[in-house]
Amino acid sequence: MKRSKVPEMEKFDNIVSELVRRDVVVLMHRPTRWGYVVDAVVPSAKVVVLKMPNLSRQTREAMSMFRDMTNRLESDGYRVLIVPKNSMSKEQISAFCDRISVEPSPAAA
Repeated sequence: MKRSKVPEMEKFDNIVSELVRRDVVVLMHRPTRWGYVVDAVVPSAKVVVLKMPNLSRQTREAMSMFRDMTNRLESDGYRVLIVPKNSMSKEQISAFCDRISVEPSPAAA
């Protein structure tokens, strides 16, 4: 019996697949030097892609940790892109990936 994917996971997988289709190297589930694990890193563009946390189930401490992680990544010169919670069409996924492959990282600017 084939189990359907959770929509959030499927959306994230579609983004990663689109990036790979564009020959962009994507590293999954990479640890940071502060002990956090990020969902995906595009080293060539110095971009980190994170799934939006579920705000209804997150504690105040978890949200604080999420903000701390994004602040630390940005201070190290990474652009942090967060996958929106709402559903995304193929065109929206393509536009999200365009931001990764086109926009320069802040460190390069």
